[in-house]
Amino acid sequence: MFDRRKFLKTTTVVASAAAALPLIACTDTTVSQKANVDPTGKKPFDGGTLEANITKRVMATFPSSVIIDKIEVVTLKKRFFLRVTDASGNTGIAAMNKGRFMKSQTMFTGLAAKKFVGEDARNVANLPAKILKDDRNYKFVSLPYWNGIGTVEIAIWDLLGKIAGKPAYTFLGEKARDSYPVYISSLERENPYEDETERILKTAEATGATAIKFKIGGRMKNIDPYIKRTNDWVPYMRKTAGEKFTLYVDGNSSYTADEAIEVLKMIESHGVEFFEEPCYWQDLWSHKLVKDAATTCKIAGGEQDFSFDQFKLMAEIGAMDTLQPDAYYHGGLVRTLKISHLAAHYGLGFTPHSPKAGPMAAAPNQIFAVCPVLSHHQEYRVGGEEKQKDWHSPVLPKNGKMAIFEAPGLGIEYDQDLWKEENIYWTTKNA
Repeated sequence: MFDRRKFLKTTTVVASAAAALPLIACTDTTVSQKANVDPTGKKPFDGGTLEANITKRVMATFPSSVIIDKIEVVTLKKRFFLRVTDASGNTGIAAMNKGRFMKSQTMFTGLAAKKFVGEDARNVANLPAKILKDDRNYKFVSLPYWNGIGTVEIAIWDLLGKIAGKPAYTFLGEKARDSYPVYISSLERENPYEDETERILKTAEATGATAIKFKIGGRMKNIDPYIKRTNDWVPYMRKTAGEKFTLYVDGNSSYTADEAIEVLKMIESHGVEFFEEPCYWQDLWSHKLVKDAATTCKIAGGEQDFSFDQFKLMAEIGAMDTLQPDAYYHGGLVRTLKISHLAAHYGLGFTPHSPKAGPMAAAPNQIFAVCPVLSHHQEYRVGGEEKQKDWHSPVLPKNGKMAIFEAPGLGIEYDQDLWKEENIYWTTKNA
């Protein structure tokens, strides 16, 4: 039974004790100093003026509004594309990940794509932040949400570039490079490692690449047969590829910190130069333990991360040597480019996730043209030389390097007859 007198007596004692405690002033200089200096001793990076500078470039090219009139998801060639059309009938295209879209289409269409209709495309650098606040969209923040936002943002850059008749990167900053070296990326864990090595080296020979990344661990698990496969494959790859090849490995969150450190010792003995996502991707402190234990191998990560603040925290606590955002997952060209500026501020590497060998490789390519930091090699999917299609301009490295795409927009040129085969899967139009 509830005893009111006892309750009042107890709360009076607690209140009296609390009143006796010293007050902590909100203007404490220690707190203030910590707010202005992060653990690295640098002034915290706030993103700078990137969006403002990009918007200024866009406005200088387009004195009049470019209103987004319609957004469609189009299917053809067993692929999905997102098409943005302005009020004058000009279009921009972004290739899509079909599987990701099919599993998250309600969020993609309702919370992301529809919000861009009726907006001025010239404000594209600021629209993701604006849309985040619409109808409490921030409550749905996640990789599916930002993937939807990013796909539309990427298509808008294609639209603006095509209208202007110049590559999208010209709006993003000053050109920093004409090409970049690539590594051949294997996505396989089940194919016999001897066969997968042969496939990788075939693509390397066709493209001139001298860097390789392959999978170790079991993808978020460290059990046999993946333990044996890892221990066998790393020395086999080094022996078969030879010393001239740069080797990278991807753990896909397979290890605890202790397990990853043991694997680190083994891969360093075979000259592996970076270890991607050794521990659970959200566990930054475990990654820091692995990074601190490394002697020659860099620790990389960020593929799944969609938060600028998460990347900032990685940098501030020293969890990673190299940051790896995905241009789609992270919300588009501008948000991803900002991570390169973050990396430059903290002296870190920048090597985005992009296991593509087709039109989806165009988005990071435009970022690579202008980003202030670009380290290691950049990702190119194994077998890409065999998967080139005749309905779009080639996405193929030569002499181990990929050229920056210079065609208007994202740099991918499509056969115009291609669109005669299209089917409209979904559409939304300005009222």
